[in-house]
Amino acid sequence: MREKLVSLEQAAKIVRDGDRIIFNGDMDWTPMALLRELVRNGIQNLHTIGVVGGAINLDFLIGAGATATVETCSLGFGKYARLAPNYERYQKAGRVKMKDNT
Repeated sequence: MREKLVSLEQAAKIVRDGDRIIFNGDMDWTPMALLRELVRNGIQNLHTIGVVGGAINLDFLIGAGATATVETCSLGFGKYARLAPNYERYQKAGRVKMKDNT
């Protein structure tokens, strides 16, 4: 049987420029090591989707310049911040496209 577990680096190489990636909106389930690896690989123009909202996961990719489009119903840090800071800054500057999936 083929080995199904791969290294973090191998997993990140699966994602290509312009791909769609989906995350849970909960801050407790954010794969930050994978997201940092994507940014190190120079991935760009992602269509990021937050199911039941987004949090640090989507905001990190926005701030790193890896996201072109965000699709979610909300994007914030819960009790820590009403809005995600990178999202708010990029949205005001017109640097990221937002799609509401409420």
